[in-house]
Amino acid sequence: MRAHRQIGFLSLFLVLSVACASPTAESYYLQGKQLREANRPVEAMQAFLSAVRVPSDEFAVKGRAYSNMATMCRIGEQHELAFDLYRQSLNQFVAAEDTLAQAFALNNMAWEKAVLADKQTAFQLLDSALALSSSEAVQTKVLESRAAACLYADEYDSVLFYTAQKPAHASTPISAHASTPMPALDSSSTSALDSAQTSSPYFAILRAQAYTFLNHKDSALFYARQVLAETDNPRYLDDAYYILTHCDSTAAADDIRDLASARTDLRRSLERNDPEWIEAMLLARQALEPYSPPLKPQTVFALIASAILLLLALAVWLYLRSRRRENALDAQCRLLRQSPDIRSELQWNDYRQFSALCNKLLSGIVSKLEQRGLPERDIRICVLVLIGFSYAEMAQILFRAENGIGKDKYLIAKRLGVSAKQLQETLRSIANSHA
Repeated sequence: MRAHRQIGFLSLFLVLSVACASPTAESYYLQGKQLREANRPVEAMQAFLSAVRVPSDEFAVKGRAYSNMATMCRIGEQHELAFDLYRQSLNQFVAAEDTLAQAFALNNMAWEKAVLADKQTAFQLLDSALALSSSEAVQTKVLESRAAACLYADEYDSVLFYTAQKPAHASTPISAHASTPMPALDSSSTSALDSAQTSSPYFAILRAQAYTFLNHKDSALFYARQVLAETDNPRYLDDAYYILTHCDSTAAADDIRDLASARTDLRRSLERNDPEWIEAMLLARQALEPYSPPLKPQTVFALIASAILLLLALAVWLYLRSRRRENALDAQCRLLRQSPDIRSELQWNDYRQFSALCNKLLSGIVSKLEQRGLPERDIRICVLVLIGFSYAEMAQILFRAENGIGKDKYLIAKRLGVSAKQLQETLRSIANSHA
């Protein structure tokens, strides 16, 4: 019994060890971030994909993994795919009950719609983001996305309006401008907006782009140089390079050289036709497809260990049950052995009542012996042997000679395939069997 318990505890330990050793969504996510920073897009995307496929309730981590996959698709200019992945991140953040993360996910979805020239949907998503959180960070991102949506919709005056707002101190709610196009701004009102402080480098590049399209070269150059001074983001520098070279043919050689270098680095690290990035985009699409996880070695090992544990538990249960049956049979045999009149106790003269009583008291022994083809006469002797009566006691009960009973016992034992000495133990095994 002690050995059974030890094996059971060992099996349980193996199962728990396998479960604890299995990679978590967070471990995959952190691995993906490191690989992404190392500019290994395929391996990074594989890690993020593994993170979202882990069967766990790590909703916040999975939301961030989906968001990173979407951002990589944004870099790869796969904006519809990025939108779908940001929507998956939103679903995970909803499950995690993280309203701030939901707001940022909605903002990211809006930005993708802006790039796809769907300004109306973008503004609706941004209104939803503001409804979830009015934090300054969310308001700043919403302003950026509104300005971007207007830029892609060729509404350059509106771009200047939104980039001039102060999220934390705006006198008019930002969402109030969501449904109506901005009026054209004259030179005086444009100057007034220029005096407002922007709250992110992205505002500067948006303003530079808007002024470029409005043919205000001086203002475009001013904000392009501001971007150069404030950030080293290669994407912003790439846009600043374009504005600087197209608005001022006399721009300082050092500025052009610095921007050209940044632009070269950008093209090297984010090359759209790079085979690794193309493969990474294909992997990202798999995150939106139904997934049936294959059986990994750890899973197979866990299933085998669980099966062993269940079989062991079943063996222990059957063992304990047989012990209880044996103990009950022994107790009943002792009581019958002490009976002053065993013939009356077992209704000896009526075989039907005798059979019923013996089956009830002695674990169905009569029925089990009948199944083995023993006749009534032999069964009566077997019942007395099972109870533990001696030859002399059996002779007195059956009104027969001891020698005749010994001969009958020998023949019964031979019929059951055992020796006469083993007959009682054999009868005990038959009584305790499930047959």
